[in-house]
Amino acid sequence: MKFHTSFQTELIRSSGKTIAGLLICALGIAAASVHADGSRWVNEKQLHELVDPALLPVGASVQVNFVKADERIGTAQCPAALFANSASNKMWGRTFVQVQCVGSDTPPFFLGVDIKVWAPVLVVKGTVQSGQAVGVNDVEFRTMNLTELKHGWVTDLAHLGNKTAARQLWPGMLLKHDYLRGQAMVKNGDTVKVMMKGPGFAIGGTAIAMGEAELGEVVKIKTAQGKILHGIARDALLVEVSL
Repeated sequence: MKFHTSFQTELIRSSGKTIAGLLICALGIAAASVHADGSRWVNEKQLHELVDPALLPVGASVQVNFVKADERIGTAQCPAALFANSASNKMWGRTFVQVQCVGSDTPPFFLGVDIKVWAPVLVVKGTVQSGQAVGVNDVEFRTMNLTELKHGWVTDLAHLGNKTAARQLWPGMLLKHDYLRGQAMVKNGDTVKVMMKGPGFAIGGTAIAMGEAELGEVVKIKTAQGKILHGIARDALLVEVSL
């Protein structure tokens, strides 16, 4: 549903100013109008700008539609409308926007919107067994509405580097981050080098890994003295322990 927001210039006067003049003024400041609660007022053509850019992957396009028309917009009750989100409102899927009418005394109200975010995501092309390496030939890009998907989708082929399947993957399955496992830097039973660091000192040693960890993950280790510690896998067979 498309509202008529062609801004009428009929000579309806308010405090010596025409509504046309008020509308021009409002549109001029719309892009920079920010409220104390973080909301930002825009016109109808700028609705897509209310979606947080941090939520959008590269190549995404945003489509915003009104769920239901409001008869006040485009009439004397609301000659022109400005729209805003609030700091607590995630502009994603079915949600709402605040409406401020310019050129009338109509109080602010809320209006339902349906937000779609279209972007290319990776989908599995053929069956991949658990533990098998996942390469560029095993996946393909498919444009989907991200607001209808659970988070965790993969949008970058670079994420496949040195990754194996954490579970069996089927053709047509959306590839998610938790379906992939990185190369283990430390494996259970490995003898690892340990770098123990504290304020102003660092001590080296060895220990036995009691679990598996990828780069940057925490792993439990056992020293030659039988002490159990937790450290971070920093490289192949290298664990850093902060004391």
